[in-house]
Amino acid sequence: MKKMKKFFALLIAMVMVLGMSTAVFAQTVGTAADGKGSITISNASKGETYAVYKLFDATNSATQTSGESDSIAYTGTIPESLSAYFTKDSAGNITATDAAKNGDSLSDAAIAALKAWAATQTATASVVSDGTELTFAGLDYGYYVVTTTQGQNAISVDSTKPNATIIDKNTTPPISNPTKTVDDDDVYVGQTVTYTVKFATANYDGTKQIVSYTVKDTPAANSLENITVTSIIVDNDGNTATTDDQTTLTTQQFVNNTITIPWAEATTSGEGDEATTTYGASLYKNGTTLIITYTAKVAATAAVDGAGNTNEVEITHKTDDNEDHPYEQEIKTTIYTYALAIKKVDQKGQNLAGAVFELPFYVNKTPAADGAYVAIDPTAYAALSDADKENYTNSLTTPADGLIKIKGMEQGTYSFTETAAPAGYNKLTAPVSVAATKTGATTTSVTTYFDKDGKQVAEHTEEGFDVLVSIDDLAATPIVVVNNTGTELPSTGGMGTTMFYVVGAMLVIGAGVVMITRRRMSSN
Repeated sequence: MKKMKKFFALLIAMVMVLGMSTAVFAQTVGTAADGKGSITISNASKGETYAVYKLFDATNSATQTSGESDSIAYTGTIPESLSAYFTKDSAGNITATDAAKNGDSLSDAAIAALKAWAATQTATASVVSDGTELTFAGLDYGYYVVTTTQGQNAISVDSTKPNATIIDKNTTPPISNPTKTVDDDDVYVGQTVTYTVKFATANYDGTKQIVSYTVKDTPAANSLENITVTSIIVDNDGNTATTDDQTTLTTQQFVNNTITIPWAEATTSGEGDEATTTYGASLYKNGTTLIITYTAKVAATAAVDGAGNTNEVEITHKTDDNEDHPYEQEIKTTIYTYALAIKKVDQKGQNLAGAVFELPFYVNKTPAADGAYVAIDPTAYAALSDADKENYTNSLTTPADGLIKIKGMEQGTYSFTETAAPAGYNKLTAPVSVAATKTGATTTSVTTYFDKDGKQVAEHTEEGFDVLVSIDDLAATPIVVVNNTGTELPSTGGMGTTMFYVVGAMLVIGAGVVMITRRRMSSN
């Protein structure tokens, strides 16, 4: 019994209830039992419903050890749903099983079982807190479960500890655990991405009622377009993995990057400067989770590599005194898009125009102001009308400086096929791999080294040549490709027309020799 007393006494620390404040005033709730015990929640949360359920009776045992308080015996009926966590001996005394214990506290499984049990019972007493210290008075001695919307606590009230006090350790601030996520942070231009903003709420900030939440989402300049809110959901039980206790609100769109969601009943009287608003009951359960989902298309003007394209979220709650209270910590997420470049030179390292490459994706036919062609998300391209597809191409020709720049694709290595070489140059016999990689830069300057035969080498050689590629305001690691002069060889790998000329000449010479020989023989 002594161990049982110690175990239950330590359960006071296992408080799983919500609350916000401690006040100098007090709220007392009587019970029909009119007993001598009480349970006090010292920091009860305003607007939260607290309830107490008696599970077992508590009495002093007949034995007493010198220097120690009387031992407590727990008696009563063990609910079948709790039989794994409590057991009764032959004398009818109830003790906790090993399954109920986690050191000196209740196990998670026991906590969940107690919460489920309480949900099926009629409370000994319950009340909505006014935000002051809350006391349930007149309780019979016993072992009680205290619950709120999201938690529960097991506590003993007996003659040696008739007035128990618990502290609400699971207090939730008005805005807690805010997150912003994006379904893909490695993107093409034109790709549609989905953002989700999620945070836990409360109905009161101390004793002040929360009347609205405001979410302001500011994307990086020129990074997104067609921003569309697709859903606003209040998850009443806080378990966002399931949808069985969710409320879908009327969807509204961002206005000046801002959405405001009412959180309490409101009545406005008067007009203009004379208008006043009074607030009634909160619209949602205390501690619910708010989830806002919206989509946006990556703009052609999105930043390439570097710091990427960041969306920063500001969350603010307004209280019934018309004060705004912003959440101070930073909430943001970033998406990235990348670029690549290919440069054609001859075997002396000189710029080479007129090489035609077939791309594995489509780009705008007209380059952007920085000279780079803008790639389009393949899925977005496939959804275009035939007329709109005419604005895109998957074939580009090297200009006078031999450099093709493309931006707006996700990271990866892409295969470019040369379909035509400049006049007088051999066409490449194999595709070229060009990589779009993350450098964290915003400009590019790369030198590539070649030997005297135009083959790439690791460092400068006296007989070879170097090619410096500098690209302003675009992080693209270029690949330099050399075209050699010469006639294009047959694709079959044969000997060409030369053999026909040689054989023909030999036949003509042979015929002449035969004719001359015959004439001489005729003369003789």
